[in-house]
Amino acid sequence: MLLSVLLSSSLLFVSFSIGASYESAQQKMARGMYGSAAVSVTALQSAAELDDDTVPDIPEIKAKAGIRKQAAMYSQGGYYETVDLVSANLEQLNLINRPRMSDGSGITGFSGNQIILPDRFTSKFGVSKGDTVTLLINNFPVSFEVFGIAAYDTLFLRQTRGATALVPLDLLAGTVQQPQKYSEILLEPADGVTAGELKSCLEEKLPQDRYHVSETVDEAQIAADARQKSMPFFLISFFALTMSVFIIYSSYKVITLDRLPVIGTFRSIGAEERTVTSILLAESLVYGLAGGLLGIPVGIAVLKVILHGMGKGLAQGIEIPAVIPLPGIAISIAAAVIVSLLSSWIPVRRAGRLPVKEVVLGTVEEKKRPARYTIGTAVILGAVSIVLPRIAPEKLLYPAGGISLLGLIAAAILFIPSFTNFVARGLERIYGTVFGNEGMLAARNMRDNRNVTQNITLLFISISAVISISAVGNFVTSYISDIFQGAELEGFADGSMDDDFIRQVKGFEGIEEVLPVQVLDDRVHGEGSFILLMAAVGIVNNLLINYMQRRRAIAMYKSAGLSSRQNVKMMLIEGVSAGLIGAAAAIAVSYMEIQTIFIVAGPKISIKPDLDAAIFLAAGAMGIVVTAAGSVVPILKSRQMKLLEEIKFE
Repeated sequence: MLLSVLLSSSLLFVSFSIGASYESAQQKMARGMYGSAAVSVTALQSAAELDDDTVPDIPEIKAKAGIRKQAAMYSQGGYYETVDLVSANLEQLNLINRPRMSDGSGITGFSGNQIILPDRFTSKFGVSKGDTVTLLINNFPVSFEVFGIAAYDTLFLRQTRGATALVPLDLLAGTVQQPQKYSEILLEPADGVTAGELKSCLEEKLPQDRYHVSETVDEAQIAADARQKSMPFFLISFFALTMSVFIIYSSYKVITLDRLPVIGTFRSIGAEERTVTSILLAESLVYGLAGGLLGIPVGIAVLKVILHGMGKGLAQGIEIPAVIPLPGIAISIAAAVIVSLLSSWIPVRRAGRLPVKEVVLGTVEEKKRPARYTIGTAVILGAVSIVLPRIAPEKLLYPAGGISLLGLIAAAILFIPSFTNFVARGLERIYGTVFGNEGMLAARNMRDNRNVTQNITLLFISISAVISISAVGNFVTSYISDIFQGAELEGFADGSMDDDFIRQVKGFEGIEEVLPVQVLDDRVHGEGSFILLMAAVGIVNNLLINYMQRRRAIAMYKSAGLSSRQNVKMMLIEGVSAGLIGAAAAIAVSYMEIQTIFIVAGPKISIKPDLDAAIFLAAGAMGIVVTAAGSVVPILKSRQMKLLEEIKFE
């Protein structure tokens, strides 16, 4: 139980922290590339001048720097690397984004055919200070002397593959003929002036048909990207918390069942219901606090591993530092405590209110709800959940999709007990023929057995989560195939691209159309292991409950001649059967969940989920393996059973 709370807390913490970490890294990268410049001005027409006099000197501007850019290519041993050449007036550049040399020296005497390269480029290609490198500029080779090596920050940072190099302004102006002196002008707002205010001011002063004014850092887009990165982890956290409820509930059934004699003794000597309930809830509170507090350092370790993998996916392998938001810590610990208390409330409250006579005599029985009521509720809830996202307006698709997913899970939970009883009745005859009396008893033990149905529920939640996450991860291929279906494409570029880059590409000769596509990275497949681990913990708990409730019956069977081998066979048949039913339920529910996800995610594209049968078969195998492995614990317990004591107690 502590492990389930710990994992739930750590996953929820990761969900909050990963978005904040990614957003912080992107903001630092963007500000590193542009320095203190918050606004950029570019020319929309080749006839429009872009020089030192283009942007008027107004009070809203603190500093400005004209930047000239030119694409080049470096080759070595058949390998080609894109190099973006940047030149500027160093006095202006130092006010906005001063380059930092690796050896800490300043930039003086920088002129002629000299070049400053970032350390990541020089270490990759074995280039040293004073060496000569040759770059292809407009298909003409130009040789440069390496003036120095710069640290990989400031203007040398980039969001795409390749490298950025600094060259003297007069060299680039003399080498490449361009209608404008600069490619763009970077502007730093005056103190107290926001980027938006400066942008609006310049849009009023500069002709809109000749110049484009934009903010260098799109905070809204960075925040949206961060939410995109964290959303899958919140989905995993949802499944993890849902399973924690079942695990804690089943754990406290074990605790209360094991302590019934003690509870009976307390009650018989005058302890009130409130006292018994308070003691057990206090224990639950300790579990919640301990799991929540321990989950934070575990979550930090997991977060660093994930961010390391995400950093490798960025250009040049940028390291993303972990950002630990205090609200994320507080919410994760609070969620652990709340889930622990609420999940344990029902078994604790029930144990506290049991009549003393029933506790002492061991005649405690659980009340059952009518099957017709639960099946009817499940059918209605499932039907509403399937129809809701299909009839919801586009603006309400996301909340409708969330309600639909919750409804499908709730409907399956209500339906599983009746479905298990139905299957168990059919398996009695089949197992009796195939496995003999042990198989028939195993199937019969599954009927009206809440512990078995809880095992199946845990399996279906965990396996359906893994299937859904895997299918959504494979969505990228189908999405791109649908977008490009029938398109006549001559090239494809991969990387981070802003509006200015797209505008420049559209202006290239021979480019007729540019289609920017945003792709979701699939980085969460491995996180399904946490969910399966939690499912395994819950299954072991439920199997222990099942054993504790049946240990007297098992003792009677053994006294009548049931061997240990037959008992092992019977328990394994139960475990494998529960795994098969759980896998079947997971496949059915996950298929409907995937349909809902695709309806919500792609209302404007004509694609269908590309479902791989191997995913579903693997899910079935996982269900069988997990339950079969979990059966080992009660099997070992039954081998240690003292037969005379159990029969005597009976």
